Amino acid sequence: MRLDAGMHGITSKENWIAELPPAVASAIHARMTTIAVAAGEPVKEAGEAPSRIHQLESGFVKLVGLLEDGRQSIITIYSPGNCFSETAVIARRPYHHSTLALTDARVRVLGAEDFWDLYRTHPEIPETLCRKFAGSISRQMASRDMRANHRLGKRIALLFESLAERCAEDRVGQSCTITVPITQSDIGDHFDVTRQSVQREITALKTAGILDKHMGRWIIRDLGKLARVA
Repeated sequence: MRLDAGMHGITSKENWIAELPPAVASAIHARMTTIAVAAGEPVKEAGEAPSRIHQLESGFVKLVGLLEDGRQSIITIYSPGNCFSETAVIARRPYHHSTLALTDARVRVLGAEDFWDLYRTHPEIPETLCRKFAGSISRQMASRDMRANHRLGKRIALLFESLAERCAEDRVGQSCTITVPITQSDIGDHFDVTRQSVQREITALKTAGILDKHMGRWIIRDLGKLARVA
C-alpha cells in the first residue's frame, strides 16, 4: 500500500484560513500583524500563556519537544501558509511546545481577543477548525501506525519525500534541493532512534543514487526512486 507523504511526513501545511470564505479570511487577515523572526529565534515557547495564534507567511519554523536528556526533538516543520497555536488558545492552556525559526521567517499574529471575537462572529471558523483538529488526530494515528508497522528506511524515505514536496527548490527533472536545515541527529530524535541507525539508512539511499548532501544541504537526486522506496 502506498503511504501518503503528507499524512506521514515531517512537514505540515495546515492552512485552515485558506479554506474559509474569502470575506471571512479577509476579516482575519485584517486583524493580524506581521513579525520578522530570525533563524534560531523562538516564535512561541512552551509554558507561555496562549495569547495569540500564528500563520507562517514565509520561511520555515519547527515545532519542538523536549526530550528527557534535555535535547530538542523536531515534531513538525511548518511551511508557508501553515496556521498553528489555535489548540492552546481554544483550550485556554499554556503552549505545550516551543516553535523556533528554522530559517529567517515572517509570521502573521492574531491576538487571542481578536481570535475569539472573530470565532463568535463567523460560524465558519469553528466549523473549519473542527475539520482541522479531526485531520490532526487522523495524522497522529497514522503516524503511530507507521512507526509500529514500517521499517526505518521507509519512514526516512517518507520524511524526505515530504520535505521534497513542501521545502524544496532548484527542481530540475527528478532532482531538487531541500531548503530547510535538518541533520541526521534531528532525524534520529524525530524517530526516537540512534544517529547510527539513521546514518545506515541514509548511506543506503546515497548508494542507490537517491540522496546526496552538498554544502550542508540535502539533495534528492531521483524523486522517482525515492517514491518507490517510500
